[in-house]
Amino acid sequence: MDLDNSRHAFTPFIVLISLMLLLPIAVLLYEGFNHLLSAFTSTLFIYGTLVTLLGASIAAALTLILGLPTAYAISRGLIPKPLDSVIGGLLTSPLTIPHTIIGLSLLILVSPISPIPIIRKLPLVDTIWGLVAAYFVVSAPITIGAIRQVFDNLDPVYEYVGLTLGLSQWGVFMRVVIPMTRRELVSSFLLAWGRSISEFGSIVILTYYVVNPPLFNYVYPLPTLIWYSYEVYGLPLALGYASASLIISIIIIVLIELISGGTTRFRLW
Repeated sequence: MDLDNSRHAFTPFIVLISLMLLLPIAVLLYEGFNHLLSAFTSTLFIYGTLVTLLGASIAAALTLILGLPTAYAISRGLIPKPLDSVIGGLLTSPLTIPHTIIGLSLLILVSPISPIPIIRKLPLVDTIWGLVAAYFVVSAPITIGAIRQVFDNLDPVYEYVGLTLGLSQWGVFMRVVIPMTRRELVSSFLLAWGRSISEFGSIVILTYYVVNPPLFNYVYPLPTLIWYSYEVYGLPLALGYASASLIISIIIIVLIELISGGTTRFRLW
């Protein structure tokens, strides 16, 4: 018989934080329910969803292509000390920088006053590529941190076997590590995807709308569309767009949990 009743002392904390986090979301869905149909059938919302998901997908794929080898190198000590700590700190720095500053820095980077002439020609302002750039900067640190944790928890014995069989370190990474962590990598992709579609601060400066004819012609990404609708047309229209966007975000969260088996975790370096 369990005589320890102290575990019940944790219940008020769990209930309180759950209410603080979930109550605003529940109220938003409740108030915006009657506006959902008009939001999901709105051309502005449909195109906004397309441009947001496309930009997020490209950015998430880029975080995996560049982040996988980087996270593996840091996890396995392939970067000399203390350079590994310096690189780790620099890669996580966007997490502590206000995202309006990130948007402004990207804008300056490709502006006529940029100190790097060759980058001035990059088409980032109000284009899908600017959206991808902003999404990448804000989501890559989270993705790399999550992937590194996966590699840290991976038993290296299989890698040692691969090395003894004549595989190079890169060969072990490609032929042993990646196949063993496919499920976690898909989860990390969705994590970057979900983080990207929620971004507002940087894209409102760099890509307030996306102009890439013939596919996109002055299309607002979803967060910007919600803000624009609220500022210009008022709360009812913004409620519909916000509720519909929230449903998409919840679907992504559920997918992440299903794929990861409810074991999604994240830490910094």
